[in-house]
Amino acid sequence: MDKKPQQIGTVIILLNNKNQILLGKRKNAFKAGLYGLPGGRIDRGENLTDGAKRELREETNLDAEDIRYLSVIKEWQEEKDHDFIHFIFLCKKWSRELQVLEPDKCEGWKWFSLDNLPKDILNGHLAAIESFSDGSSLKDI
Repeated sequence: MDKKPQQIGTVIILLNNKNQILLGKRKNAFKAGLYGLPGGRIDRGENLTDGAKRELREETNLDAEDIRYLSVIKEWQEEKDHDFIHFIFLCKKWSRELQVLEPDKCEGWKWFSLDNLPKDILNGHLAAIESFSDGSSLKDI
């Protein structure tokens, strides 16, 4: 069986009661210095929703209690010379305390208002936020 990682991932838009979303500043990872949503690669054979919940827990310590599928983004990643597929989920309810569980990959998590986002967000993650905002269910970037 091919051991190469799948070019399939997930990001989770956490929306708090102040209409803010959670972003982390990346370090020692693809596109270090940019902000990104919690998420990562889906493991081979893993259910998409389970993968989203696992990635959220691994990165933030949060357990999604209410998670739903929003959209899919196909992103051409020129640096890696391939398409990457992002499955986008929305989570409005979670438990546990927010923590940085991968300090080697993330400088820290911060809440941002949808009308005051940082300018330096990963392309695929920005497309996910735009998809959430405009209600689109499919984007090619």
